[in-house]
Amino acid sequence: MPAISGLMVFFGQSTDALSGSDVHWLMIAAVVIALALVGQAVCVGVGVLFAAKMLKKVEEVSDTLDRKTTPILSKTNALLDDLGPKIRSISSNAEQISYTVRAKVDEAGETLTQLNRTVADANIKTRLQVARVDDVVTGAVTTAAEVAILVEDGIRTPILQLAGLVAGLKAALATLMKRSPFGKNRKTETPYDL
Repeated sequence: MPAISGLMVFFGQSTDALSGSDVHWLMIAAVVIALALVGQAVCVGVGVLFAAKMLKKVEEVSDTLDRKTTPILSKTNALLDDLGPKIRSISSNAEQISYTVRAKVDEAGETLTQLNRTVADANIKTRLQVARVDDVVTGAVTTAAEVAILVEDGIRTPILQLAGLVAGLKAALATLMKRSPFGKNRKTETPYDL
């Protein structure tokens, strides 16, 4: 009965007002609550057992993983420690190469610009020289043509005059020969008949 009194105090009621059937129902309720608490304790116990098994498996997996990854991690750390300075050196060298290549590209660009200017100047000078040579050749051809005309006029005119003079003399001689007493019986010869 002290359990029922404690239960009644728990529910906030006094034990004087209880009848026999109430006590009976209270005892059933207490048994149900006790069974529920025992069931809950069993479930918690089973859960703890499963959790313990699971924890044991997790620890085994963790130990296996630790055993397998520890050498890899130590080798990786050693490799990183070994490669760290080399990577910094390569990075530094790549940066220096980049600066050097950039400077050489700038120099090549400047050289190409100067070469372009030189070629342009040579092209202009060549054009001027070609124009001068063309003027000289044109002048020489013109002068040669004028000289040829002068030579032709200088030679042709006296030759034509000489030919005219010879033709005149021939005609005069032919006329004289026809009129002379010696020429009547003679056949008249032309200078071409000789």
